[in-house]
Amino acid sequence: MNQHWKTNASVPTAPFLPHAVYFADSDCVEYIREDSLCVYNRIDNFLTLIFDSTQTSLIGFKLNGFREKFDTYMRPLFELNDRQFIDLVSLIEIVFIEVGNNALDAGDERRKNAYKAAIKLARQDSVKFAGSYLGAF
Repeated sequence: MNQHWKTNASVPTAPFLPHAVYFADSDCVEYIREDSLCVYNRIDNFLTLIFDSTQTSLIGFKLNGFREKFDTYMRPLFELNDRQFIDLVSLIEIVFIEVGNNALDAGDERRKNAYKAAIKLARQDSVKFAGSYLGAF
């Protein structure tokens, strides 16, 4: 068994490139900026923040129920093709406006701050979603 691990440990791997990925089986889009141990913190039915192992640095986010939100808010705005990229900041902002009023009314600062953090990360990293993934829809 040890020989097996030693042999495979020297196999080169491709460098990690951060990008948004759609998972059809779980209907979510996930973005992680670094290849490391992650801790997931679910905020609500749509947003999950992803932190590094220390839980102090935000390194990604997961958008749950992506298809319904995309179909409702974004699909009418796009001519879907494989060369198109959709800016996820826009979708997060639209959902934030939708849930933000409820969060503000309820005094839910944690939820409001989580959406702001996800929007900030998506803007900083210019997170886009490849149109080629939309063929799954």
